[in-house]
Amino acid sequence: MQPSQNPTRTEPVASRLSQVAWFTIIVLAGLAIFLFFVFFSGVNSNTRASFADVMTGEAHRPFVTRVLVPWLTRGIAAMMPESIHGGAESLLGSGGPIGTLLTEYGSPPGFALEAIISLGLQLLSVLGFAFAFRGLFNNVYKVQPLVSNLMTLVALLGLTPMLFFGYIYDLPNLFLTTLALFCIAAQRKTAYWAVFTLAVFNKETAVVLVVPAVLLFWDFPRPSLRKIIIGAAAQVGIFLAIRIPLGLLFRNNPGEAFENHLLDHIDMFMDYPVLGVISIFVAIGMLLLVFGSWQKKPAVAVLGALPGLLFVVLFLLSGIAFEIRIFYEVYAAGFLCILYSLLARKAPLESQLPSMQQWMDSLPALLSRQARSSAE
Repeated sequence: MQPSQNPTRTEPVASRLSQVAWFTIIVLAGLAIFLFFVFFSGVNSNTRASFADVMTGEAHRPFVTRVLVPWLTRGIAAMMPESIHGGAESLLGSGGPIGTLLTEYGSPPGFALEAIISLGLQLLSVLGFAFAFRGLFNNVYKVQPLVSNLMTLVALLGLTPMLFFGYIYDLPNLFLTTLALFCIAAQRKTAYWAVFTLAVFNKETAVVLVVPAVLLFWDFPRPSLRKIIIGAAAQVGIFLAIRIPLGLLFRNNPGEAFENHLLDHIDMFMDYPVLGVISIFVAIGMLLLVFGSWQKKPAVAVLGALPGLLFVVLFLLSGIAFEIRIFYEVYAAGFLCILYSLLARKAPLESQLPSMQQWMDSLPALLSRQARSSAE
């Protein structure tokens, strides 16, 4: 009697069904995060960065210089026929689901189509982050698909505390910087240049990607200082080529390139001392989870999270109290580090990429090779 073939035939079917189920779960979770952002972040409620002013380039600095979403939105809208514009306007204030979304999004009359397009970009950014993070996680850690799917879901839901403040460039910032980190981990140099350029158009702080991107030009086990310098210089060149013209373009707009909110933090500590002390302990705990045992952690995660130390300073100087949305650039890398710390004793994650210790061990090879080149 021949053994039954049903188990071997059903395994691929079960695997595909599992993939479809997880895809659906992640998409639904992304949709929930998107709706939470629209309804609770106060997006477009800042009178200095209203939706209409951002779209027309009349918003205050520094908001107006973050042009990727406005330019992309208006470019798509310009290609639409007049009938589509009219149909979009009729939805504004209609009371239906889309009308409610437009109202919560702060869409003024005359900009309904732009608001719908912008909302679509926000949703795509959330979903893009989810799948970019999943790809990053799979490149960094050697795990089963179930684990990477679960961690992607946790990473999505973990965004919730960051969503109580928001601007139209926040979710694209999260997506693009996470995607850039994936490109670094996967050694996809061509894609990285495109993503880095878009990220800099979206927000100037994306320049911190230069730190983890050193690994993109670090040829293990024989790194070349020349390649590393050229790679870093090229990124700085792209940054300057984008941000200087934008600064000149909007130099007459009201506002400043850098806002000082240090007194807001001081007032918060004076008005709510218990909450302030709790915030300090939470911040210290997060830093210990991210950077504790840093030598053992994947270099791409630690270097990706390292600019978070700079963002702590920027948060105190120019961020509003509890506005932790400014840490989007390091969210994915920080999550990878925290997860390693939490699982270090019970079920340590196995990295597929060089650890920080392995990266540092390659430094002597870099220095000796440079010394030989100089001697020649």
